Amino acid sequence: MTPACLNTTCRNCNATLTGEYCGRCGQRDGRDDLTFGELAGEVFEDFFRWDSRIWRTLLPLLFRPGFLTAEFIAGRRARYVPPFRLYLIVSFVLFLVLSLTAGDAISIRGDADLSPHPAAQGQVTGDSGSEPVIAPSAVGAARGEGTAGAHIGFSLSDEDSPRWLQDLDQRLENNAGKLQDDPDGLVQLLFDHIPQMMFLLLPVFALLLKAAYLFSPFHYLQHLVFALHFHSFAYLLYLLGALLHYWFPSLAMRLPLLLVFVLYLPLALRRAYGSPLAGATARALVILVLDAFLLLLAFAGLTLLTLALM
Repeated sequence: MTPACLNTTCRNCNATLTGEYCGRCGQRDGRDDLTFGELAGEVFEDFFRWDSRIWRTLLPLLFRPGFLTAEFIAGRRARYVPPFRLYLIVSFVLFLVLSLTAGDAISIRGDADLSPHPAAQGQVTGDSGSEPVIAPSAVGAARGEGTAGAHIGFSLSDEDSPRWLQDLDQRLENNAGKLQDDPDGLVQLLFDHIPQMMFLLLPVFALLLKAAYLFSPFHYLQHLVFALHFHSFAYLLYLLGALLHYWFPSLAMRLPLLLVFVLYLPLALRRAYGSPLAGATARALVILVLDAFLLLLAFAGLTLLTLALM
């Protein structure tokens, strides 16, 4: 026992100490009068120590697709960061970095003219001032050719719709005008709720996995663990892409990351579930397409909800 560790029993579980660490609970024995440097060292010890759980988790997460889920299913879990904690850490770092750079990366012009353009209304007044005639520019607008001005209009309800839908439609129309005065407000509100939206989509992704492996012996919890690992990797990849975009705006610098993302899922399915490469690839393509559709649908719903609550 080192001179700094003079206790004979663990102060956490009262087990007899035979070294610097307790053989029962694993707590390290140390002095009561820790210095600030020692305290800071304990905080960062796990991160900088090569054999720590963080590095034993991050390295296979990045370079061995599906390995962590396979280890979890096999029951080898203590040596790695738990999946849920890993997801929370990675998502916290991602959205923290994005929030710090959002002001430079996201910009919406607030001087755009959102008022109805005469041509967009589909009519102009003739010389007599009494008879409306169809403007040629309105025909072009109807064909999708565009006009100099743009009118934002939408309606979710009609007179026969339920009262709550009419109220929602009215709130959306009223708040749509705020976009001209404070366009960044909507972006900020959206950004504040995206982490919650992504978290709620995790069980849905696990359901897609469950459907893809409907007749397999794997349980829903194991699919959820795979979803946590896959999204943790996707967040790290997106974080790398965001940093590359911040430093190197060229799109060519980020295209390889998209290829890595597409290839990662079938390789992860192959290792975690033992699927043949062809079967894993087919399942991965279906899952990615469905997940992208659900993501767009959820984002559209979040946008409408945020606009209604502005």
